[in-house]
Amino acid sequence: MAGDCLGFRRASGISPSSGDPYKLTTHVVHGQDKVIPYDEQVQVMVSNGFAMWDLLGSCERKGSLDSDIKMEQPNRIREFCQEHPTIKRIVMANGSKQCSFFNKYFKDWWLSGDLMPGKNDLSQKAFFKKWSKKTNEFKDGRIEIICMPGVSPANASLSYDKKRDLYQEYCYIPGLADHKRLNKC
Repeated sequence: MAGDCLGFRRASGISPSSGDPYKLTTHVVHGQDKVIPYDEQVQVMVSNGFAMWDLLGSCERKGSLDSDIKMEQPNRIREFCQEHPTIKRIVMANGSKQCSFFNKYFKDWWLSGDLMPGKNDLSQKAFFKKWSKKTNEFKDGRIEIICMPGVSPANASLSYDKKRDLYQEYCYIPGLADHKRLNKC
């Protein structure tokens, strides 16, 4: 899930700052030499069992900094997951700020014991300490919540290759395995 309230900026699949196509999804799914348009990237993800939805349904923001997000309203993600009980994980694709919004707006969901943090470091940092003692150590968790690093070039603390490898390990491989298992492919 992208949670930046800037869906209109991603619609072309071209980075407004560099003019280059976004490539993380296409690199992982199609290989380094084939970058496809954003709409096709979304179609590839959806056709392989991934749901794509912004965490925030609306917000006000001047510029592109997450710290400038104001008046945010979450999408109805809990209800969506209740309507689609085969969902096994939610991937926060824009780093710790998005995970903070998830914690803020879905506290009751965490407290229900239905959720559990992913095993990667960012997920443990964003969720484990905050919720583990309040949720019976996640023993009843059925939906894994994964906090991933933002893919924007502005997130320069990790190399592109490291981000790609993390998405491969914690998002694409388990998501594709679930899709195959559910569809007995």
